[in-house]
Amino acid sequence: MKRRNLMCAALAAIWLISASLGCVGGAEQVGEATAVPAAEAEAETERSAGGEAPAAGLDAFEEKGLTLGESSVQYPALREGAAEELLRERINTRILEDGKITDYVTRVSQLISGGSLRVAWQGSVLGPVFSFAVSAEGAVATPRPTFVWTAGNIDLRDGGEITWEELFAEPEAAREAMEAYLEEAVAPELSAHLLNSQLTPVPELFRMTERGLILLYDIDQLSTLSDRAGEVLIPWPVIRAELNPAAEGIPAAMGLLAEPGPEDVAAGLRAMTAAGAVPGIPLTLGDRVKEKTDRWHLLMDPDVYAAGRLFSLEGASFWQVFLMTDFLSESWENSVVDGIRVDLGCVGGLTIGETTRETWLQALGEPEHTIAFDGEKAEAYRTVPGSRDYYVFGDHRLQLHADEAGVLASVILSE
Repeated sequence: MKRRNLMCAALAAIWLISASLGCVGGAEQVGEATAVPAAEAEAETERSAGGEAPAAGLDAFEEKGLTLGESSVQYPALREGAAEELLRERINTRILEDGKITDYVTRVSQLISGGSLRVAWQGSVLGPVFSFAVSAEGAVATPRPTFVWTAGNIDLRDGGEITWEELFAEPEAAREAMEAYLEEAVAPELSAHLLNSQLTPVPELFRMTERGLILLYDIDQLSTLSDRAGEVLIPWPVIRAELNPAAEGIPAAMGLLAEPGPEDVAAGLRAMTAAGAVPGIPLTLGDRVKEKTDRWHLLMDPDVYAAGRLFSLEGASFWQVFLMTDFLSESWENSVVDGIRVDLGCVGGLTIGETTRETWLQALGEPEHTIAFDGEKAEAYRTVPGSRDYYVFGDHRLQLHADEAGVLASVILSE
């Protein structure tokens, strides 16, 4: 727990540094522990004039839950003292309602004699916004196992719900942009890993992370090979032009509209590397691979590359993200994550597929060293030809891989 608390504090610092970036900074949390649930008082749910949000970061939240036999319910709650009491109650009531937590607790109490239900959560704090998803897997409503998403997006300044209309200038135009991206970029890559693969229409349910907006699907529309309801990441750059441009709007408060300066990029990348974790990805250098594969499931069989193996996991948070490990091909139960490679989205103020090498050289200065990747070397490392710059911050290494045109292709954290 001490290591996790330190990580959360470090990632909260990343948000404070990078709140002005076009790529939002923050911290991603996945529920792990259990505790006895506390009754939440009823509170007003109407929007009020914006006030001050609680202290930034997921350390403002605690985990509550219930475990009975093989069933468990875990959910987040704003800590006592993190906000004025009425606002805290309002936020926690909305979490219970949006996540259908009371329904799940009731259901668990009915399953003592047979069947099981596991309810877990994921969440991010993005400026004054808390965005979370709750997954319910097992005997959700009947003895027949299934998988159901619920989610909430909360303005921490007043406890109100954040809607599509607040996020986008023209919600229908945003939906059209997302559907075009799903059909052109996601379907060809993801369809082989799905049971049901109806990516469109865009579902109503969503949550937000540092890397982008995550669409949460009904299992009958989109489901994975492990029989879980699907989720798909829409990177912020894909829908940047559709965001609400108002200076007082939610996207501006989340830091999605500002152009990052060199000092902002440098601070964000240094903090991220020192923490050994990429905002928006529930993973830290040194984590055990088996714990991650048990929790998230393999998207495909591990691939071998020149320095070890690459693992791909299910779930939108891991889309185009690779866990890098050693060569223990016969047994990897004791392997740890010694590298995190990201090939899509915004990372530390850099946008993969858009940012040029000159941008990070201006921000970080000359690298400790640079290695050229010709076609043969690129193939061995499962990447594209180009060059890779190496920096060291804290105890970890930052690798920025550019293609032959000098455009960012991958961001890699390593031990």
